[in-house]
Amino acid sequence: MRIWFMAALLALAGCPSDDSARGEPPLRFWHAFAPHETEALNRVLERAQQGEVETAMLSFARGQTILGQVLRAGTDCPDLARIDATWLPGLGELLAPVPDEVWRAREWLPEAAELASYRGVRRALPQALDGLALLHRKEAVAGVAWPPTTLGELEAAAHALTVEGRQHGLGVRVDGYWFLPFLLAAGGRLYDPGSGALGLDDPIGREALVRFARLFATVAAPPPAPQDAAREAVEDFRRGRVAIQMDGPWAVWELSGGAIDTIEVTPFPRAPDGGPAAVRGGQLYVVPRCARQPARAWRLALALTDPVLQGEWARRFGTVPTTRAGLERGGRVAGEFYRALQAARVLPRHAITAEIFDDLTPAIEAVVVGDASAEEALAGVRRGWERLLARHQKKTQDAGDGGLERP
Repeated sequence: MRIWFMAALLALAGCPSDDSARGEPPLRFWHAFAPHETEALNRVLERAQQGEVETAMLSFARGQTILGQVLRAGTDCPDLARIDATWLPGLGELLAPVPDEVWRAREWLPEAAELASYRGVRRALPQALDGLALLHRKEAVAGVAWPPTTLGELEAAAHALTVEGRQHGLGVRVDGYWFLPFLLAAGGRLYDPGSGALGLDDPIGREALVRFARLFATVAAPPPAPQDAAREAVEDFRRGRVAIQMDGPWAVWELSGGAIDTIEVTPFPRAPDGGPAAVRGGQLYVVPRCARQPARAWRLALALTDPVLQGEWARRFGTVPTTRAGLERGGRVAGEFYRALQAARVLPRHAITAEIFDDLTPAIEAVVVGDASAEEALAGVRRGWERLLARHQKKTQDAGDGGLERP
C-alpha cells in the first residue's frame, strides 16, 4: 500500500495506542472477502490497528445462517461484519442502526445507499457494489456486432465467436443467480415473495430455462462440477477458451491474472420492455446490536470505506466503490462496471431472497445435464419456495411482525 494511503487510513481509524492503553479487547471482525482481498485487508488492519482487530472468515454459502445464529444467541458476537446485501432483510433487527454522524461522513452513491437501508432504517455502510455483466478482452469481440442490446444479439455474438474445439463464445455459470438475467431478458418475471407469486414457472419462464440450457450444447463452456466452476471459469478465460465471460467485479482480478486493465465491461442486454435484466447487489459493513465495541466498529467501518481505499482497491482488484469520491479515483474498469450496474435491478428486499438459490440452482443443473425437464424442475422449485415462504411467515408472525412485507 502507498504511504499516503496508509496515512489516511490511520487518521480515520484513530490512534490504536490509545485503545491499547485503555486495555480494550481486540475488535472482532467477521468477513467473507476473497483470498487476494483478505491478504490486502490483513496488511491494512495490521498497520492501522497494530494487531487489535481479530478477523474470522465467513463461508459465503453458510455465512448468513451462522451469523444469524450467533447474533440471536447474543454471546461471542462480532463487533463488525461484512455481509452480502441480500442478508440484510434476514438479519434486520439484530443489527444496529447507523448513527447519523457516521452515515453523513461519506457521500454515498444512490445505488449503494439503497442497499444499506431496510424498512426505512439505515443498518449498514455499503462497502462495494456488485452484479453481473459481460467481461471480455477488447480484441475478443472484434468482428461481431457489439454491444448486444437484446438476448438474441448476445446469443448471435456468442455463436459467431464459438470455434469448435478451440473457443466457446460465452462463459456462464450453471447457477440460479446467473440464470435470472437470462430469464428477465427473455421477458420473464422475478418472484414476488410478498404475494407468493413465483413467476419463474410461467410458460415464458420454462421457455427461458430451456433456452438457457441449450447454451451449454451450443456456445457455452460445458458445466464443470459445482465446486470447480469458479476455478475452471478463470482457467478457460485466461487461456482464451472463452471469449465472453458473464461474471461480477469479484472475478475481475482472477480472470485478468491481476492485470485488470486488460478487461472490458459491457452491460448485459435489457428486457424486451427496456427494463433492466441483470441484477445488482453489494457488500455491506454492519454492526450487530450485541457488539461489545460498537463505537470502534463504526470507526473501523468508516476507515474501510474511505474513498482513498476504495479507489485503491478498485484500480487494483476491480471492485466497484460505493462513494462518489471513491468511484472518481477508481479507474476505467470500476467506472465501466458501475455504468453496467446502473442498467441492473435489485433483487426483492426480503428475508427469503438469500435462500431461494438453494432450490433454484440444483433445478437448473438438472435441466442443463438432462436429468429433468424444465417443467419438472420448476415444479420442484415452486414447492421449495412455498415451504420457504411458509417458514418465514411463521417466524415473522411468531415475532409479532405482522406477517410478510412486500419487497
